[in-house]
Amino acid sequence: MTTNAPLVKEIEIDLHKYWLVLKRRWLLIATVCGLTTALSAVAAHQQSPEYQAELKLLFESNRQDALVGLEETTELRAVTKQANPLDTQVEIIRSIPTAQIAIQRLKLKDIEGELLDPVEFLETLKVRSVPGTDIISVNYVSPEPELSAAVVNTIADVYIQGNVQSNRASAISAKRFIETQLPQSDAAVSQAEAALRSFKESNGIVDLDSESKNTVSSLSNIQNWSTEVSASLAGVSAKMGELQGQLGLTPRQAYAVGLVSESPGVQVLMTQLQALQSDLTIARTRYEESHPEIVNLSAQAEDLYALLEQRVGVALGDNQAFLPVDDLQAGALEQGLIERYLTLAAERSSLEQRLNQIERSRQNTQARAQILPQLEQQQRELERELTAAQTTYETLLENFQQAQVLENKRNGTARVISPALIPEESIAPSMKLYLLAGGVLGALLGVMLAFLSDLIDRSAKTVHEGQAVYDYPLMGVIPAWAKLRPSARSIDLEVPQLVVQKPQPVPVVEAYQALQANLKFACLDRPLKTIAVTSALAGEGKSEVTANLALTLAQLGHRVLVVDADLRLPTQHHIWDISEQQGLTNFAVGQLPLKNAIVIKAPNLHVLPAGSIPPNPLAILESKQVSALLRACEKAYDYIIVDTPALLGLADTLTIGRLADGLLVVMQPGRADVDSITAAKSMLAQSNQNILGLVANGVTVHNKADRYFYHRQEAYLADNADENLPELLPREMAASGQASRRS
Repeated sequence: MTTNAPLVKEIEIDLHKYWLVLKRRWLLIATVCGLTTALSAVAAHQQSPEYQAELKLLFESNRQDALVGLEETTELRAVTKQANPLDTQVEIIRSIPTAQIAIQRLKLKDIEGELLDPVEFLETLKVRSVPGTDIISVNYVSPEPELSAAVVNTIADVYIQGNVQSNRASAISAKRFIETQLPQSDAAVSQAEAALRSFKESNGIVDLDSESKNTVSSLSNIQNWSTEVSASLAGVSAKMGELQGQLGLTPRQAYAVGLVSESPGVQVLMTQLQALQSDLTIARTRYEESHPEIVNLSAQAEDLYALLEQRVGVALGDNQAFLPVDDLQAGALEQGLIERYLTLAAERSSLEQRLNQIERSRQNTQARAQILPQLEQQQRELERELTAAQTTYETLLENFQQAQVLENKRNGTARVISPALIPEESIAPSMKLYLLAGGVLGALLGVMLAFLSDLIDRSAKTVHEGQAVYDYPLMGVIPAWAKLRPSARSIDLEVPQLVVQKPQPVPVVEAYQALQANLKFACLDRPLKTIAVTSALAGEGKSEVTANLALTLAQLGHRVLVVDADLRLPTQHHIWDISEQQGLTNFAVGQLPLKNAIVIKAPNLHVLPAGSIPPNPLAILESKQVSALLRACEKAYDYIIVDTPALLGLADTLTIGRLADGLLVVMQPGRADVDSITAAKSMLAQSNQNILGLVANGVTVHNKADRYFYHRQEAYLADNADENLPELLPREMAASGQASRRS
């Protein structure tokens, strides 16, 4: 169970992913399914009724009617092994001549009043063999039920008549052929008998089969003898090889050693020589080589050697050359081995002679046996010719009688076992079947198109996919509030809305409250003052998240300043419904003091709009006035929420991000593609931005797999009034503003 758990989990995740694809593309699937179903309904409505009549033919073979030895036969046979005889009959039934006869009988005509074309007729005629049987089924479809039955019955009648005529024609042709072949076959029999008789007389053959059998038996006996002798010879050779390994002598050497060992004179001299060599060895240990005793003993040894050679020569005679020099004296054991060795050598010589005699006998017998096959072949050829001639004559005579009977027969190999009846019901598919097929086909096609479109779509479609690409902590998930309020009045979706005010849906308010709480927990080691909000692409709701996050913080009692740093396409003045003529850019260039640029919109909530759009927004954002503004506002406000442009293609956000305590990235599922997210993430990483986390905006919570939200019946949001802008800015900020105006 433990081993299969990861596999089951992976399968569940994959199936859930496919389910999400179907839910995202349900409209496409429904559209395609609806179109195919509608087309199926139209096709079913235009379909005219069709009636099918069926007839079955059974094919039987009567072996008593077969004309053996001739091509013409009433039995269905295939010419090749791969062919099926019934398939051949199917093609005959579907042939143009058969169709032409049926058309003429039924007077079938086309729209123009002409006889129906056989090719066009055969397109609606279905003929097939029933697998595993000898039955052929004939079907015809027509708008008229009577016509479909008449066509099938007529086709069967035409085929059966043609089959009978074909069989009778074969019988007549066979009879004529046999009448011409009978006299020639009788003469061939007489000629074959005379040739066989002449062969036996000229070669003196009485019973060639018996002689061949005796020769084969003799060869078999010779082979057995040869095998036995060879086995004996192999055994003797093996024993000799073993003794030879022990003695280290050839048979001639063993014979010489045996002669020397049995010679008394040689053995006596060997004994004396061994004693003298012992004395000489002892004397050499006592005296020097020139001592008289050593000289005397050496002389005696030489004399004994000479005498020993003389006696050995007398004992061996011509075999002296085969005597080993170091083996002049053999013990009793060695003499016994030599005797056994010489006995085996004699036995092996006898077996070799016997084997040679057997081989000569085998060669003589084989020479005789080689002649017999030629005689047998000639005799068999003559006998076969005689047998063939006799068989041909008998067959022709028998078939001549059968052909006379078949010539008068009126039945064929096929008969109708199930005639065609007039059909009562149409075979055209019903409306329900058309609709079902169209619906199933449409569903399959819609699912295919859904997966194809989802595969082509490179956008991050879910919060999970977006977070997987960004790889940032998920700080909050903002539901699509407009979709949660289908009964609410229409809202201009082009302008971001303040959705955390009453009477907005509770999940939206709680989502922003959860977001501000997560931001507090994200930086426990240091205070989080300035938060820059951005996104990979425009239109992901960063401005709306900025405004609603700021309003949520203000409702909780914090002093909040919203700064619109998107100097290219500012949005905050639309959200808060304030003037865009004075703002951040006007303060940065010294046109007005900061107090005049900031607008009070809610208790504890102040807004600094972008102001006039400058020709070079990046220069404004990189100015010292903007940096000093943020530093000064951090002392006067609890939070500064900065709305920045989208990341891709601009360096504005990266500039503001270095001045802020952290950067909050907004992502809307289905808006940005994976490549854009990857590029934005790469820009943030290269500029070493402090990323606080990821906010998923505009998430449809209904029917999602991951439930990020829960619904409550009611929620209460405190609303505190603050109409006067407090003196929040320090004196150095005012001085900076005056210096800017002077410049």
